[in-house]
Amino acid sequence: MARRTKVAILGGGIGGLSAAHELAELGDDAFEIDVYEASEAVGGKAKSQFLADTGREGRLDLPGEHGFRFFPAWYSHLPDVMQRIPRPGGGTVADNLVGCTEMGMAEVGARQVYKLKRHRPSAVGEFVDMLAAVGDLFEGTGISTMEMGRFVLSMLGFACASDERRRDVYENRSFFEFIRGATYSERFRRYINSSRFMVAMDAQRGSACTIGNKVLQLILDFFRPKGANDRVLNGPTATRWLDPWEAYLRSRGVRFHFGRPVSALEVDVSRRRIAGARIGSTGERIEADHFIASLPLEPMALLVGDDLAGLDASLMEFKRARVHELTAWMVGAQYFLRRDVTICDGHIAFPDAPWALSAISQAQFWTRGQEEAFSALYGDGSVAGVLSVDVSDWSTTAPGLSKTAAQCASKEEVLDEVWRQIKQGLNGTKEELLRDEDLVRAHLDTGIQFTAEGVRNASPLLVHPPGSWYQRPLAAPEGVQNLFFAADFVQTGTDLATMEGANEAARLAVNGLLAREGRSARATLFPTTEDAGPLMRKIKAWDRKSWLEQRRALPNLPKPPGPFRDGEGPSLDEVKRYQAELEAAARALPDLP
Repeated sequence: MARRTKVAILGGGIGGLSAAHELAELGDDAFEIDVYEASEAVGGKAKSQFLADTGREGRLDLPGEHGFRFFPAWYSHLPDVMQRIPRPGGGTVADNLVGCTEMGMAEVGARQVYKLKRHRPSAVGEFVDMLAAVGDLFEGTGISTMEMGRFVLSMLGFACASDERRRDVYENRSFFEFIRGATYSERFRRYINSSRFMVAMDAQRGSACTIGNKVLQLILDFFRPKGANDRVLNGPTATRWLDPWEAYLRSRGVRFHFGRPVSALEVDVSRRRIAGARIGSTGERIEADHFIASLPLEPMALLVGDDLAGLDASLMEFKRARVHELTAWMVGAQYFLRRDVTICDGHIAFPDAPWALSAISQAQFWTRGQEEAFSALYGDGSVAGVLSVDVSDWSTTAPGLSKTAAQCASKEEVLDEVWRQIKQGLNGTKEELLRDEDLVRAHLDTGIQFTAEGVRNASPLLVHPPGSWYQRPLAAPEGVQNLFFAADFVQTGTDLATMEGANEAARLAVNGLLAREGRSARATLFPTTEDAGPLMRKIKAWDRKSWLEQRRALPNLPKPPGPFRDGEGPSLDEVKRYQAELEAAARALPDLP
């Protein structure tokens, strides 16, 4: 019997599990796959954090999470792998995804939460009506039509730019600079920065290329059918996704080793290979034919020494990067309530919250289609609902506390202030949605640790500052023969630190490994697409040709209205005329051969 190729996957998060999945299914039993995970469970940042000893009389412990799960419409790789994971009782774990029909904005002083209902047509048509989509986004918020018009013009200009021009030009400036965010009202700036409530985006720190791509995707999502643009799991991540995934991989021969953190990589410089890895506090040495690293950004950066970085240009750029300047904190908290406060059928942004909060009331989704109530499934029977909150700004001072989140002395201090900010946004003059007497207990992500030296976060996220694309490694570095990266910080088409990015990186890593093994099989990749209509695709194609040949934007497009002085902008009629002019210009462009 031929010797099987040994693959060591370092890290059991979404990237590591995805790499194991693709190898197990594509390898024809040719690979011996071992996953080494530092914690005691798979999932990384996605794993559930059940509160020990809170379940009674057959109920599960109360379910905490690193943060709420979110599956936007532009995810392609993750739904694909979920459709290949059997679900106990039949079907696949993709059947555990349920659609959200609303998005909420909770402003301080508002009479009630503004609920954006997603009911737009299922197709854009020949040309995207950007004004209609952005108008839906800001309808009822009090944003001036001039500011809305200026934002539409910015996004139309971005939509016309080819991917190559976006990377060459917009990568090197922030999204806030690109839209001239400082010239907008404070109210509008709060709304733009609340883009972070859906994905790990920071409009002020993130590059215009990365943030612009995702903002455009979110805008285009408003043209999708109700419930198809925003999906969540119908239960805790562990039970609805990760546990079935681990069971399936074990059935395919994948072996898991828990409590085994990676402490060092040994490099054979002369052969341009990883010779081995040191695991755990004892420094146990493991050997493999190939190594797939699926570690968070900061731990991975510590493992890339001079000898390894010297073998590959992308790893050298990665080593030179100031990793702490590339990251921010985005972690979750859960508030377990005596009554189910649904708020809206989807996610809620808190644009006034100093700590950039976003939330979702989860019980409505976790009991959908079931006869049992939340209180019958989790805890001791006293908890009827759970509000899951993401805290995305740890460096802004909360006026009521006179501290940043990172300056707090305990998790209780953080949780109390987050609760106060949530109540400010939700408890308008019409009704009091949240009451202190409803709160049973609260949970903060266990990755946040309070020490004598201050607050530490074990899982910071890449926030894609300008120029950071060039500091991120490739999934399959050419200079190292047997090292690959399946992590959300590598260069991918997704280009965002998300579960989708980790899954795509894993596929790129596996494809690189398969190629070096001389195998023809490949994991499927799904190019990121912008469904803005065939005429917009034609403009982008011509812009690509013009940019690659002459390094200039397409010269024969109509010029947008403006320029405008600070605080001014176009009328909506001017924006409509400009959209019509762009559409006419696109029709006049000949088809490219």
